[in-house]
Amino acid sequence: MKKTIIALAVGSLLASTGWTGERTHPRPKDHPDKEQSIGLGSGAAIGALAGGPVGLIIGAAFGGWLGDRFHHERAARADSEQAAEAAQAHATSLENRLSGTEQQLASNEAQLQSERSAHRADLERAVALDVHFRTEDSAIDTADEQRLAELASFIAPVDGTVIRLDGHADVRGTQKYNDKLSTARAESVRDALVRAGMPAERIVVTGEGSAAATATEQDVDGMALDRRVALTVVGLDDASRVAQQTR
Repeated sequence: MKKTIIALAVGSLLASTGWTGERTHPRPKDHPDKEQSIGLGSGAAIGALAGGPVGLIIGAAFGGWLGDRFHHERAARADSEQAAEAAQAHATSLENRLSGTEQQLASNEAQLQSERSAHRADLERAVALDVHFRTEDSAIDTADEQRLAELASFIAPVDGTVIRLDGHADVRGTQKYNDKLSTARAESVRDALVRAGMPAERIVVTGEGSAAATATEQDVDGMALDRRVALTVVGLDDASRVAQQTR
């Protein structure tokens, strides 16, 4: 009973004073006063119960170690929580940056597609031309050959562009003859483009005969305009549709 009273008294005293020695010296900021005081008091009380003064000293030492360990574990847990919060903040920042980058890429892609469409429309208007022929002739002259060569050098490097050649004839002659002649004229223009470097698979040829002729036999100048090959630039889908229609 006496040991119990002594132990409780010593434990209370150590817990209240912190077992820190002289109070005139300032405590270091990183010293685990609260945890160590609790540990010292608890250890001293246990030591007093176990073995009197010797047990008191041993218990106090054990209590100090216990309090110090408690302090370090709590500090380590606080550091881990701070590291986790920092990692989460960094992950959130990366997600926000990634989202912004994806939105920027989508915007750039849309702008690029719009520019491509506008460029192809300009290209179609710029290169739309007619090559004219003499009566019952499908050969092209030197000037047209040169013009077609310049056109091929401009269009060939542009991916996705296809040249459509529609051959025409005036109203004179039979339908069968005019269909064959108009096709031969379109093929003549195609051969000139291929010689200039335009891939043959990106050229679509059709023979319209005299179906689109507007001049009568009395209109000599008008018939000269009907003897032609109309050249236009179309997209791949349009070219496929034209090729299917001509089969």
